[in-house]
Amino acid sequence: MAVNVELHERAGDVFDIDASSYQVLAHLKVHVRPRSVDFLPNGTKGFVPSESVGELNVIDVEHPAVLKTITLPPGSRPMRVRVAPDGRKVYVSNGRAGTVSVLDAESYALIDTIRVGTRPWGIVISPDGKYLFSANGPSNDVSVVDLGTDKEVARVKAGASPWGVTVVPRAP
Repeated sequence: MAVNVELHERAGDVFDIDASSYQVLAHLKVHVRPRSVDFLPNGTKGFVPSESVGELNVIDVEHPAVLKTITLPPGSRPMRVRVAPDGRKVYVSNGRAGTVSVLDAESYALIDTIRVGTRPWGIVISPDGKYLFSANGPSNDVSVVDLGTDKEVARVKAGASPWGVTVVPRAP
């Protein structure tokens, strides 16, 4: 059964909706402005940032509940969350902080903070898990981060105010 998650930013509502029956399976509350969601590869846990308060919420998918609320580094305004393809790390773009937080997906400990361009919004991880790409709105570029070292290795000019980025595999 396919399940969708819907976020409502003003009230901090997270809805778990069955995609085949359109029934609400669960309604959870987090702090305001939940911006995105991503899941462990096995689908057991989801991660939802709350932008206005600088938090990352860990959601139990099987038994819908907020398991933990993690306070991100000072100045964080989390926008986009991505789980590494191997499920071992969680990456959160921190908007106005100009950083991406790296957390352990099991202990939820902050492992690293990666400095990227101005106000990173959308982030994506390459399918092989080697690189993270961050769309940096006001700096009009995309950061390329080597996830082996957690260091920005390049910035690519990307027009005016990029807010999202995606990776499309090349055809063989």
